[in-house]
Amino acid sequence: MRAWTIGVIGLLALTAVGCQGKNAVKSEFDTGLKELKKIDEKVGTGREVVVGDTAYVLYRGTLLKNGSQFDANMDDPTAGPPLSFTAGPTGNVIKGWQDGIVGMKEGGRRILEIPHAQGYGAAGSGEKIPPNADLKFEIELLYVLKESERGVYDVSDQKVGTGAEVKEGDTVTIEYKGTYLSGKVFDDSRERGEPLVFKVEDSPEAMPGLIVGIQGMKVGGKRTLVLPPDLAFGLAGTESVQGNQPIKIEIDLIKVNGKS
Repeated sequence: MRAWTIGVIGLLALTAVGCQGKNAVKSEFDTGLKELKKIDEKVGTGREVVVGDTAYVLYRGTLLKNGSQFDANMDDPTAGPPLSFTAGPTGNVIKGWQDGIVGMKEGGRRILEIPHAQGYGAAGSGEKIPPNADLKFEIELLYVLKESERGVYDVSDQKVGTGAEVKEGDTVTIEYKGTYLSGKVFDDSRERGEPLVFKVEDSPEAMPGLIVGIQGMKVGGKRTLVLPPDLAFGLAGTESVQGNQPIKIEIDLIKVNGKS
């Protein structure tokens, strides 16, 4: 339900496509692909990517010619946060990604077959991507951040409690787990053996999305919040949490004002 209101980056970032002259030597990794191909393995049901949106993805990149893998964060999603980039002609990812992500919906999986002219061109990239190599990427779209929705969060109740209801100004006790949308855990109160106690009010130390999102819960309830960066740790992040990342918080409400 909608409520109101990193080495991998280096692989894709700031890539210059090499010039393709008439006399360019054909590479063995040039399959003859001339246009970007988009193949949807699964059509998502969430927000749709348009130019200018920030997409958060898991991916696997291989050479189209022989399937040799050169990079991925999909093999072990819980190792780190998802990759994020802006859809459209931003210059911070290869053109095949800029164009290929548009039209995907959250929860979808898409294969991109990218001609070398929309990839790394005649220059290639490092030792694993030869010059003029056509590429294949498997992409899973986890989250779409729209500029108009930077203050919008998602909330779902797994269990509705029967005890006292949280209101602004209350002091609450919760158990919680915080993860990136890739599934990597960055905090877990149960693992630390210490529930979180805080006052439900705006303050410089408070996480805005948690303060708003916990209101209306009842003791005994279980709720999941998916928060955009602006309602979580912002652009800067913290020592333990990367900035500009949406996060998921699973909450168990234990007490309100000291009462179970």
